Amino acid sequence: MSAKVNGDWELVYSDTYLFRSSPFFWAVGKMMGETGDFFYGAHDHQTGMFGGGVGRVVQSLDLENNRIVSDCIVKASLGVPLLGFAPIFSGFGSVITAGRAVAESETRVAVVAETTTIRQDDKEVIPALNFLNNTTVPIEDAMRQIGGGAAPEVFLDVLYLDDEMRVSKLEDGSTFVYQRC
Repeated sequence: MSAKVNGDWELVYSDTYLFRSSPFFWAVGKMMGETGDFFYGAHDHQTGMFGGGVGRVVQSLDLENNRIVSDCIVKASLGVPLLGFAPIFSGFGSVITAGRAVAESETRVAVVAETTTIRQDDKEVIPALNFLNNTTVPIEDAMRQIGGGAAPEVFLDVLYLDDEMRVSKLEDGSTFVYQRC
């Protein structure tokens, strides 16, 4: 695999939900199989309610050290549907997933998601939830327990790579276009 793949990459296009750029969702999809699409749709609906949604998504690759980190900025909102569609409050935070990433060939990277960390960026919005800030969940261990064996290994294929752009595709056909940031 070319050393050009290493570095920070911002997601600029996807043919699926933006949050699917995270290795966490790659692993969930592999575990859920055909029902993964239902889960993705439900997650998109939940995160998009009352003006919420996914913002900037950055993926960092360091194949020399076998690492991948995905940082998805999320706007979470809470509202009461019967009172209208304006949120009662909303705040920003990041969902950061880290994992192992090993180059299998010149175009394929094997990824196992290890941890997901919640970072609350708007601490004044929901002070009662500040205890969640920087909480790290060992998702590899959780998936190992749920799956009754090894955590899912997912393959990311690099279809195009130059100094400024990378096009990648998952096993399920989902395509992601990144620009170097």
